[in-house]
Amino acid sequence: MKINQSTSILFWLFKAKTSADGKTPIYCRITIDGMRSEFSTGKKIETSNWKPKPGEAKGFGEEAVSINRELNKIKAGLQRVFDRLDATNERVTADLVKNTYIGVNPNRKTMDELFTEFNNNLLEKVKANEPTHDIKTWKGFKTTRNKMLGFLKHKYKVRDKVLSEIRHSIGEDFNHYLIATDNLKSNTAYKYIRNAIQVLNYAVRRGYISLNPLKDVKCFYKNPKRERLTWPEIMQMYEKQISLKRLEETRDIYLFGCFTGYSYMDLYNLTNDNVVTWIDGNKWLIKDRTKGDHNKSNVPLMEIPLSIIEKYKNHPYCVANNKLLPVNSNQRFNGYLKEVAIICGIDKDLTTHTARHTFATTVLLENDCPIESTSEMLGHNSIRTTQIYAKTTDVKISNNMKAVKARISSKLEMIKTGS
Repeated sequence: MKINQSTSILFWLFKAKTSADGKTPIYCRITIDGMRSEFSTGKKIETSNWKPKPGEAKGFGEEAVSINRELNKIKAGLQRVFDRLDATNERVTADLVKNTYIGVNPNRKTMDELFTEFNNNLLEKVKANEPTHDIKTWKGFKTTRNKMLGFLKHKYKVRDKVLSEIRHSIGEDFNHYLIATDNLKSNTAYKYIRNAIQVLNYAVRRGYISLNPLKDVKCFYKNPKRERLTWPEIMQMYEKQISLKRLEETRDIYLFGCFTGYSYMDLYNLTNDNVVTWIDGNKWLIKDRTKGDHNKSNVPLMEIPLSIIEKYKNHPYCVANNKLLPVNSNQRFNGYLKEVAIICGIDKDLTTHTARHTFATTVLLENDCPIESTSEMLGHNSIRTTQIYAKTTDVKISNNMKAVKARISSKLEMIKTGS
């Protein structure tokens, strides 16, 4: 039944829930502006006695008449609910109509209940291995919930708060709390506010609230200064003789990251199977990055990483565990890197992130590798992400200007010679 151009009600059989007696439950689907919401009518029928179009029981027997009478009551009830909500709400959603009809009051949904529902749904997607969802994302939203509840306790002296009682000033107040009370940097606060906006957008779609109270919050992400090694520092580290085996191995693995751009987990998971003679006849690392199959990261192997692979091919740990490199736990690796930096005389905070940034800038972009190729090797879905790494450096400017000067000198020489 059509209520208006963008709204419809449909009755259908949920065949996956057919019971042992051969009867299938009848469900009602409400669609408004392309968004659906469904609920059980409480009625069952044999599939052979059902007409999918227009969605009703066949014939004029007692069962068919009784079922169709009940379905008509549901249609009429939903019509009344929609008309009432349409007169008092800026936006009516399918979930709002359904919840109002079946007696669920969405206006009593609390912030904690909202975050719990959102995070549970997200965790289900993670467990289903959806490529756009990972456990790190879920943990971020879980932490955002804790930050929000901490804010409510600090600001309102309550453990939780009903969504309908949330005022639009919450955005500025939440941002202030994260920075002034929780002592977070502005970029970290931005991350949690961005997550909260996403959760409250979900609440709007589900009909729990009509407008997102965080939609007008003003906060901005500031690109941080990202540490990287210069080419002399890379060579300084590469040529340094290190007597301690654990630090020598850490240095080599870090340098491997500087020439491949791989993250810690990528380095840890590498096996000999990832080294392949590729289409150009040279050795490449061929693999999908840990975030999912859509983030392919294939990298040609240069001389230094090839020498590191050769160095550790018979390492006991690598042989026993089918690993390409003897990578320690993340905590030990980062701890050892601090010692490596001191030994090599490098006054920078070395992490796999700085290695990745070094690969993008010092190794690739400063040597005129196109940003499109750089993006592919970093495993980015968008060049916009790569541009975070692609800050213009003095070396890049110098190289470009040398080329410009050479062209200008050539033109001047042509003028002088008259050619």
